[in-house]
Amino acid sequence: MSSVGATLLLVYLTLGSTLTSAQIATLPTMEPVLRLSTSGRFGQDQLETQLHTPEQIAKIRARADAGFARDQFLMGYACSQGLGQPQDLSQAIAWYHKAANQAEPAAITELGRMYVNGVGVTRDYQKALEWLRRAAADGYAPAQTDLGLLYFQGLGVTPDHESAVRWWEKAAKQDYAPAESNLGVAYLDGVGVSGDPARATQWLRRAADAGLITAQFDLASCYETGRGVPQDLAAAAAWYQKAARQGHPGAQNNLASMYQSGRGVPQDTARALRFFLLSVGNGNMKAAINLANTFRGGNGVKPDSELAYMWLLVASDGGEDVREALQVASLEITERQVNEARQRAGAWHEQHRLEPASSDLASSASSGLAATRR
Repeated sequence: MSSVGATLLLVYLTLGSTLTSAQIATLPTMEPVLRLSTSGRFGQDQLETQLHTPEQIAKIRARADAGFARDQFLMGYACSQGLGQPQDLSQAIAWYHKAANQAEPAAITELGRMYVNGVGVTRDYQKALEWLRRAAADGYAPAQTDLGLLYFQGLGVTPDHESAVRWWEKAAKQDYAPAESNLGVAYLDGVGVSGDPARATQWLRRAADAGLITAQFDLASCYETGRGVPQDLAAAAAWYQKAARQGHPGAQNNLASMYQSGRGVPQDTARALRFFLLSVGNGNMKAAINLANTFRGGNGVKPDSELAYMWLLVASDGGEDVREALQVASLEITERQVNEARQRAGAWHEQHRLEPASSDLASSASSGLAATRR
C-alpha cells in the first residue's frame, strides 16, 4: 500500500503471553480514483444502471452510431467492463476516442485512466497527464481528482502536494466525493496544506454522507481515536457499519472487534464472528489473526486450538508474519490436528480463490503482529 492516504486499522489480540494485545495502525488510505475497473469506484453503479439490459445497450449503440458523444462514451464503458457483451478493450478505446473527439470529458478521463493503469494500452504517465489535463481544464471533477492524485504521487511529474490539493479543491467545489475525501486526508496528515484534523473530518463527513466507502471508514477511525472530533465509540461503530455493509474489509474487522469487546455497541459474539469471517473472506488477514485469537482464547466460543492454528495458517498464507505464533500453537495440538488444520486452511483458500501472498509482503516484526503497512 502506498503512503497516500488515511486508514486506521485496529486489531485486538490476546493470544496468551506470546501474542500480546496490539493495535494495528497504518497511514490513512486515499480513495483509489485512478483505477479503471473496480466495483468500489465512486459513480460506477450509476453508469451500470444505464447498461443493465440488452435493450438499453441496443438503444445506446444506435445513438452512439448516430454520433452522440455521451452514448459513445457509454459504449466504451460497456466494452471495457464486459457489460452486455464480452470485454473488448480495443473496442472500448475506439469508442472513447470517438467521444473524446467530440470533447466528451468522461471519455477523455477514461483514456487517461487507461494510460495510468496500462489497461488496453502500454502504461504511459505522460499520455495520461495529457488526457487528464484536458478534461480537468474543462472542469470535469473526476479528471481533476485523478490529476491531483498523479501530482500527489509524482506519477509522470515531480511530486507536488500543493498542486494536488488545488485540483482536489476544484473538484470538491462540485461536491465530488472522492476529492472531498482526499482533501480530508490531506488536512488530516498536513500534506499540501497545514494540518487541521477538525477541517479534515468535515471533508470526510461530506464524502461519507455521499456514500463513499473509504471516507466512511476513515471517519469511523477518527471517531474511534478522537482525531478531529470528540471520541465517540457509538459514532465510530455506526460509520464502520455503513462501510462494512458496502464490503470494506477493514471496517468489517474493526466492527467485529467492537462487537467482541462491547466497545460502542452491545457485546455480541455471534455478530463479531460473522464480521470477522466477512472481513477475512474479503482478503483482510488481520481478521484471520483475530479469529485465531478468538478460538485459542475461547473468547465467547468454545476453545478450539486446532481452529486457532488453522486461522493462523490462513493469515500466514495471506502474507501475515505469524511464524512464532504458529510455532507456539503447533505445540498445543497433535500432529494429526496440525495436518487437518493445514488441509482446512488450504481448502479455505481454494474456496475463496485467494492466492498466497509472496514472502516480501509479510511483516518483519518478530511477533508477526506489530504495525504493518497494508
